[in-house]
Amino acid sequence: MVSGLVSKQAGVHRAAQPPRQDVASRKARKSGMLCYSAGPVFVLRGQAMHEMPVNETPANQHGADGVLTSETMLEVQPQPERFAREPDGRLSIQARAKLNLGLRVFPARPDGFHDIESWFVAVNWHDTLYVSAAEELRITITGRSEGVPTDPTKNLIGKAALKLAEHAGIAARAHLELHKVLPPGGGLGGGSSDAAATLVVLNELWGLHWDDRKLKAIAAELGSDVPFFVHGRASLCTGRGEVMTAMRSYHTLFAVLILPPFGCGTKDVYQAFDAGHRHDPALPKTNWCEFASSDAARLNGLLLNDLELAAFAVEPRLRALRDRAAAAIGQNVHMSGSGSTLFTLASSAPASADIQNKLNAALNGDAAVVPVRILRHR
Repeated sequence: MVSGLVSKQAGVHRAAQPPRQDVASRKARKSGMLCYSAGPVFVLRGQAMHEMPVNETPANQHGADGVLTSETMLEVQPQPERFAREPDGRLSIQARAKLNLGLRVFPARPDGFHDIESWFVAVNWHDTLYVSAAEELRITITGRSEGVPTDPTKNLIGKAALKLAEHAGIAARAHLELHKVLPPGGGLGGGSSDAAATLVVLNELWGLHWDDRKLKAIAAELGSDVPFFVHGRASLCTGRGEVMTAMRSYHTLFAVLILPPFGCGTKDVYQAFDAGHRHDPALPKTNWCEFASSDAARLNGLLLNDLELAAFAVEPRLRALRDRAAAAIGQNVHMSGSGSTLFTLASSAPASADIQNKLNAALNGDAAVVPVRILRHR
C-alpha cells in the first residue's frame, strides 16, 4: 500500500457543466492543453487534471458473501446509493477496495516525503458496514475477523466514529458491524475504505449532513488513503498525494488480482527505494491522459510502478510470483502501490475469467486470484 508514507487531503474537483463542454474543448485545443478528444475530455491546468463528465452506467455486482463471478460481473446496473437502509432498520454501506493503476515516486524531499503521481481506482470488491443507533460505541467484526480489534480506540472504524463525533461535538453512539471480505494488507486499502465508509454512514445516522469536502478533511486526519474512499471516484493523485483530481477511464476495465499470502511493509519498501532500488531516473514523465484514453490491452503495456524494484528487493518471492503469473497468461502483471497485491488488466468479464482460470492452474494455490471490475462512476 502507498498510504504509509504519503498524506492525502481533500482535493476539490469542479467539473465543467455539459453545456460548456464544446467551448472548453475549443479553448483547450487552441491552448494545446487538450489531452485527447474521444470520450470524456481532460484538460490540464498546471498540475491538475479536470474532467468534463459524460453519462455512464457502471456495474457493481457480487455473488453470495461478496464473491465475484463472471456471471455477476457481466450484469450492468446503475450506480447504487452510497448507503442503504436494511429491512431491520440498520444503515449499510459498501467499503470498496482500490487499485493503483501506475505509481510514480520521486526522490525524497528535505522534509522526508516523496512526491508521487498515481491513478487510484475503486473496484467492485468490498467489505460491508452495518450501522445502527446504540447507547455507546460498539464494534462487531464478522468474516475475515482474525486479528481485527473490536476496541474502538484500536480499530480504524472506531477511530473514524470518534473523530467524527469530536468534530460534531457529540457523543459517539452507534453499533458498527463490519463484515470483512477484503484481505488485510497488500495495498487494497481495506482499512482506509472501512474508515471512510464509517464517516459517510454516520454522517447520515447522526443527522450531520456534512458535504464531502468536510468529510474528506476529517478523513485526512485518519490516514493518507482515507479521503479517496469518501466518494471513491477514480482520481489522479499528485504532490505528496494530497491533491486528488477526478480522472476516469473512457474504457471499460476489468482487473484480475493476485493476492500472495505475505505482505510488503510500506516503510521497508520506501527505504529500499531511497537506497537505490528504483527504475532509471531518466524515464520520461508519465502521460496520464494517455492512460485515461487507453483500453485494457494498451494500458497493460503502459503501466509503471516505481516501487516494484524496491518491493522485489524487500520480498524476492513477490518477483518470482509476478514472473510466474506473467508467463502463465502471456501478458504483463503489475504491482499495486507498494505491494503485495499484483494485478493484470482485461477488457471483459469473460477475458477476466479466462485469466483467472490460467492463473489458478499455474499458481496451484500459492496465491488467491480474484477478478474485479474497475468502477468508472463520478
